[in-house]
Amino acid sequence: MNKIFQYIGCALACVFALTACSPEEFEGADPNGLPTVDGRQVSVTTDQETNTAVFTVSGDFKGCYPVWYLDGKIYSFLATGSYSSMEQGTHELEVKVMNRNGISQASVKGSFTFNETKVDFTPYFSKLCDKEWRIDYTEKGHMGCGPSGTDGSEWWAAGVNDKADWGVYDDRVTFAHSDSAPVAGGTYTYNPGEGGTVYVNTGCTIFAEFNTNDGTDFMATVSQQTSAYTLVPGEFNGEDCLYIQFDPKTLLPYIPNDAIYNNPYYRVEALTNTRMALVCDEGNIAWRLVFTSREDTGLPEPGDEPEATMDWNYDAASNLWKGVDAGDLFVSVAPWFANNDWGQIADPEWKHEGDTWQITIPEGMGSQQWQGQFPINTTLTASMNKRYNFYCVVESDNDIPGLTIKLTQSDEADGTKHDKNFFFEDRHEVAADKAFIYKAENVSLPQQDAHALSLFFDLGGTPAGTVVKVSKIYLEEALSYDDERNLWKAVDSGEAFTTVTPWFANEGWGQIADPKWSHEGKVWELDIPAEMGSQQWQGQFPINTSLTASMSDSYTFSCTIEADNDIPGLTIKLTETDDADGTKHDKNSFFDDRHDVTADKAFTYKVTGAKLPLNDAHALSLFFDFGGTPGGTHVKISDIIFVKE
Repeated sequence: MNKIFQYIGCALACVFALTACSPEEFEGADPNGLPTVDGRQVSVTTDQETNTAVFTVSGDFKGCYPVWYLDGKIYSFLATGSYSSMEQGTHELEVKVMNRNGISQASVKGSFTFNETKVDFTPYFSKLCDKEWRIDYTEKGHMGCGPSGTDGSEWWAAGVNDKADWGVYDDRVTFAHSDSAPVAGGTYTYNPGEGGTVYVNTGCTIFAEFNTNDGTDFMATVSQQTSAYTLVPGEFNGEDCLYIQFDPKTLLPYIPNDAIYNNPYYRVEALTNTRMALVCDEGNIAWRLVFTSREDTGLPEPGDEPEATMDWNYDAASNLWKGVDAGDLFVSVAPWFANNDWGQIADPEWKHEGDTWQITIPEGMGSQQWQGQFPINTTLTASMNKRYNFYCVVESDNDIPGLTIKLTQSDEADGTKHDKNFFFEDRHEVAADKAFIYKAENVSLPQQDAHALSLFFDLGGTPAGTVVKVSKIYLEEALSYDDERNLWKAVDSGEAFTTVTPWFANEGWGQIADPKWSHEGKVWELDIPAEMGSQQWQGQFPINTSLTASMSDSYTFSCTIEADNDIPGLTIKLTETDDADGTKHDKNSFFDDRHDVTADKAFTYKVTGAKLPLNDAHALSLFFDFGGTPGGTHVKISDIIFVKE
């Protein structure tokens, strides 16, 4: 965090520095290259004990970023935002997407409600105290700054592990609460970690003996410190909220300026069992710190499985489960909860609203699998000759050591069991305060057709009082390449195929020889030439077709990519073909996404609900751009599916 004028300059320039979510060439802001919010969805988790809402928006943000509006005012520029207030009430969320060309015209909306005004500090102490907190270097925006009155992320938001060299990630802080204290507070301890330093902004006059006075931040040697803190009700942007008032000259992992060091007063933007976001604001700049109480497992190693993302459209016409949530295909909920001796106990409290099912774990439930069964019984049917995709989102305010998710044929009314005729029966750990995305794709029934389906969530072993939410449940018939609706089969058979027109260039954008390529059946293969450059659009492989598409229709597209080297950024774009006279139609595209592909591991790309933005397409071209892929890489593209929904 160097001088603040540098942050401001970065903020003004950021729109023009982005490199993705944009057309092939950039010669200034292009109104036709505006990003869209197609396929993105807002998810909100609300902790009613502390009146904290955590909100996220789905999708990739390479080369673009979200712009959040809270109650009509710009609030945050992070993919995950949070907000706390002491006051009951409903708050409206709206998010747009910005890239170097500007901001999306459309938006995605959401809301959250705090049910009660909070005056009891007990829930805050239970989440804050008796645990060790550290800066969460794995979260984008774990440190940042922005204009006064914001969440402190607009001007600068630290990337993952961004401050690894500044002695900030080994710092640890703890809070303790004294019941005998005359005020709502207790003791606070700061430990500077193995490095024994605190991170200080260059503009501070404190710890002057450590300041290099060269315009850069510095680390000051400090000792462990114990001081006091108080929880204070306050106001932020016209709403009641919670603040933490520390004693003067209390150390936190980052000291932004003298005024905050002398009067450490932080707004609690978010507080859950494992995440705490604090914002200090002396009237000129808002400074941001995000903490976690999770065990430090380090950064993911290269090649680790990426976390699943919520990338399906719950409202798609293909979602069979929507009929259950609407009540048309719903039969009953029949909980069966037991103690450790398998004696049945009282049912949990549960409710269903919209696309969300909420369960509160009862006292006395056992620690074993199947001692906390929550089945949703439906009239949905399924064929064993078809394959299906199933998705859902699970959120919990405590860790779930083992959540079983099972979709199975329902038992008969006469007691005949069908619990062996299931699509899946998986058990997973679910971390508190972090959305768990479950996906089961291309699954089928093993024994017979199902006259009806039941969806089981088993919560055995989950702590009593835990609130679990299951939302965005999605069930669809899976598409296969041989599906009669697959329009692309006509391309592979030759009926709708026109040409392949590669355009590969070197680093200086000089065209080079075309790659070697072949096509047989449903497989396209090519070898990347050694001379190809490292930039996007320097390795274009378009498959031109006579397929047409209507602007009024929605489509599903998928394909599988395999390569024997890592591809650092593969662009996949389905667009209207240019006219023979050279008239360009590359802005009339269904999608234009860039993705990393890992060597020797099949990458499946899928888009649902895709629509043309400008007009009907007289013909379609499918582009794969391999700019930056190592020379000599062998690539295989297969199982291309293009279906009108």
